[in-house]
Amino acid sequence: MHGRDNELTALGAGAAAARRGETGCVVLTAPPGYGKTVLLDALLRAPACRDMTVLRAHCGEAAGGAGAYAGLRALFTPAGAPAPDRREPEPGTDSPAMILPGPGDAQQFALTTAYPVFRRLVGHVLRLTAKRPLLLVLDDAHHCDEHSLRWLEFLMRRAAGQPLLVVLARGSGTEPRAPRAWADLLAHPAVSVTHLGPLGTDAVVSLAEEVFGGPVHPLLAERVATVTGGNPRTAVGLLRELRRRGAAPDEAGARQAWDLGGGMAARAVRRVLDRESPAVRGVATAVALLGGTQPPERLAVLAEVDRAQADEAIAVLRHAGALTSDGTALVHEAVRSALREPLCTERTADMPARAALLLSDAGRPAEEVARHLMRMPGVLEPWMTAVLRDAAARAEQRGAFADAADCLRRVLEAEPDDIETRLGLALAVAPGDPLSSVPLFRAALAGTADTRERAGIAVQFAMACLTVPLPAASRAEIVGALETAWDALTTGPERAPHLRDQVAAVLLLMGRRGTGVAAREHRGTVTASYRLRTDRHQTEALAALRTALAGDSREAAVKGARRALETTSPQQPPWLRFAAAATLVLADETTEAHAALDTMLRSAGDEPTTWVRVLTGSLRSHLLHRDGALVDAAAEARATIAAVGRTNCEARLVTARAVLASVLVDRGEPQQAERLLDRIGRGEATGSALAYLVYLHTRARTRWATGHPRQALRLMRECGAVQETAGVLNPVLTSWWVDSCLILASIRPAEGRELAEQGAERARRWGTPRALGLAALAAGALTPGRAGLDLLAESAHQLSRSPAVSAYARAEYALGRALLVHGDEAGARERLRQAAGIAGGCGALALAESARSLLLSAGGRMGQAADAPTGGLLTTTELKVAGLAVSGASNRQIAQRLFVTVRTVESHLTNVYRKLGVRRREQLMDALRAVHGGSWPGRPVLEGA
Repeated sequence: MHGRDNELTALGAGAAAARRGETGCVVLTAPPGYGKTVLLDALLRAPACRDMTVLRAHCGEAAGGAGAYAGLRALFTPAGAPAPDRREPEPGTDSPAMILPGPGDAQQFALTTAYPVFRRLVGHVLRLTAKRPLLLVLDDAHHCDEHSLRWLEFLMRRAAGQPLLVVLARGSGTEPRAPRAWADLLAHPAVSVTHLGPLGTDAVVSLAEEVFGGPVHPLLAERVATVTGGNPRTAVGLLRELRRRGAAPDEAGARQAWDLGGGMAARAVRRVLDRESPAVRGVATAVALLGGTQPPERLAVLAEVDRAQADEAIAVLRHAGALTSDGTALVHEAVRSALREPLCTERTADMPARAALLLSDAGRPAEEVARHLMRMPGVLEPWMTAVLRDAAARAEQRGAFADAADCLRRVLEAEPDDIETRLGLALAVAPGDPLSSVPLFRAALAGTADTRERAGIAVQFAMACLTVPLPAASRAEIVGALETAWDALTTGPERAPHLRDQVAAVLLLMGRRGTGVAAREHRGTVTASYRLRTDRHQTEALAALRTALAGDSREAAVKGARRALETTSPQQPPWLRFAAAATLVLADETTEAHAALDTMLRSAGDEPTTWVRVLTGSLRSHLLHRDGALVDAAAEARATIAAVGRTNCEARLVTARAVLASVLVDRGEPQQAERLLDRIGRGEATGSALAYLVYLHTRARTRWATGHPRQALRLMRECGAVQETAGVLNPVLTSWWVDSCLILASIRPAEGRELAEQGAERARRWGTPRALGLAALAAGALTPGRAGLDLLAESAHQLSRSPAVSAYARAEYALGRALLVHGDEAGARERLRQAAGIAGGCGALALAESARSLLLSAGGRMGQAADAPTGGLLTTTELKVAGLAVSGASNRQIAQRLFVTVRTVESHLTNVYRKLGVRRREQLMDALRAVHGGSWPGRPVLEGA
């Protein structure tokens, strides 16, 4: 017996009171399987019942039909040999066998005829209590006949003050054989009622440990308690079946218990319903549709029964194990399916429609009403489509785009020509499956004639499908609609600056028509007008990205990105934070960029879609690589590639594969990088021109690293031409112009000066230390003499103030080599030693090896500097991992917090240990404080820090 300590204590107290000379009666009620008999067994073994005369009987269903006094005959004159806990009836004329009529007497109760029997039997009981306290126990008393129940009420009045306790175990949820006699008995002041409730999780834990013979996972007990409704008999049966099937008492066993228990509950409920009336089955269907939380009167209306029938049906469902222990919800979806089976009948086929109307009239939320409308076959009425639209809007507000899409699909079935609905469905589908949204966006474009409205649709189309391999026709339609709108918005009477900024930003991302795809207008029959909707945060995100890509004003771009990120609404599409994060990346606001990407993942829920993972992972890997966190960049790129899995959609992985190839170049493995890039092809199938630029630049770097500078220079110029054609003038998006200048410095220096001057002018306009440092590096490589040395020194200075660690190492290397050419060996050795240490610390092994070789040729040696900790070069992700590790988080907890794999966390920690010069996790705190001084907080790094 588990979980019944309180009830056993209460019954024991009643027995102790009887031994003191008090008369009492306890009615023990519970549904079948709740352990009434087990509790009675435990009571009779309790010390409180010691030295009491115990008469116990079971009033079975058959005994109820044995006529008057059947319950008392079972109690006082048991058939066959007496049970161990019974006393032999006293011989003589006053023995119960002589007092009680024989079996088969079906007479109606009448006090005048029953009184002599009642009086004589009470006398027999009083003689028993005179010898010792008496305990009368009658199990399954709901089957008891009226004469027996009336005598028990008579006994309570006549035996007051006697050492007597009567315990009646009665099943709840079953109509008693003598309801009026029960009502009179329960009204007696000496009668108390004890209800046996369902078992709680703790009790199920004890049960499970007894069945499995050892500790069990708490989730297993929780699932078993829920799916069985706390019914002890059902719980034991489920646990034994799990053990028979070889299930372990762990989390996997908990999942198996949930599935197996749901099936068992569904079958049990169906067996019960098959024996019930149509009214009960109708209410069961209503519960399946509306849920157990609905008022009984509402269930009654839907099932077309009266309130009493509804209450009876709910009690049947509760006792059948269909509802949870509190009676407010179904225990499992399998039970809901079992209750819905009657929906196939003609009588209940229209119940979903009536349920929707009933809930709508009751003022229930639109999403609750919509769930029933979704199940309706046939044509919807106008009020139904209005409810579905409202439900879709509410679902979008809480970020449930899949639910919104389901509602809008149903609306579109009823109104196939509605452009507003089609576009809304496209926007709802895109966050989870952007490829499926493509035909919806195209149809919305085809059905709209107004230039501004087409531009608004094209903006949403392009941003929703970033990194998705768009068909050439779709890409041409987007670019064509945007370019047409751009001309109208810049020269027409209504300039619409907000829409113009959005169009400009998307054109920068998509590239212009000059990419080789001819624009083809895809117009169909215009069926409806689309009302252009603008969102302030989306407008600001795109305007900020446009400013950043054009390289106009870093301050304005960052300000706009931060304003766009102020929104906490889950209904914002994922690309909003992506656009803001990309702006912050270009502005070198690394911490905020990581935080925006983290928020983007969190807002996507527990299981972000593949598209969201690819979008965030591609940008994060690019951010990590450009900041010199090469190990992090490679790990993030691999995780992004793994997110696509077996879909084999290579076009989505252009950026991730290009970043991974670039890391291989930095590590001195350019041939392997070329093989990886060959899997991408030209990278033009993607919807983003930015990914193509990253691919071209990486391909050029690979050619350069394999000893083909002229081919590399051609690819660099192609990258620059694509960037110029697209209108992307930001000097730090790709460093193609810097690499071109470095190549030209050794073959045609004069040809590179114009390019360096153009880059310097754009760098000054953008103004970040990275941009200024790269401009000085390009100019310094092309400028001879002391002026060139000064420019290279300026480059190293500027880049040391930026997050661009690998670029800083590159500048130090260029300066060291230039100093060596000019005869300053001491200065060269210092710079080369610095370059080797920084490059090695961030994983740029090829550059580190070149710096070491040049250093050794200049008569220097690395000494202690090469192996010294480089804590100041910890990347953002490494700082996060280190902070969480210091706080005591396990590798798995860190992985869950940062949305990466455990293997990635282990790689980060290895890198941290190497950079900080420590061997154990316990040494991290002191090492971090030594590097960061008093600024290190000694607690987990905040999200995005």
